[in-house]
Amino acid sequence: MSHAIMRGSNNRRYEVDFGDAPIRVEVYAGDDTVEIFVEADCETHAEERRRFVLLNIPRHLFSEAVGRNAKRHRSKGR
Repeated sequence: MSHAIMRGSNNRRYEVDFGDAPIRVEVYAGDDTVEIFVEADCETHAEERRRFVLLNIPRHLFSEAVGRNAKRHRSKGR
């Protein structure tokens, strides 16, 4: 089950629960940012009614996180 949770600057929690719906994931890497787009209901809802999450992350932070994850998996023998 795919979902996303965020906490806004007002400390309110926001959740997008995709349930068992098929999802589409797209990743766009620019010079400065990495954009990750996750969308559900592609096949059953009009575009303006689909559930989605859009993340824009500074590229250097994304690269650092991916690198740490790769090292963790390598040290566990995976």
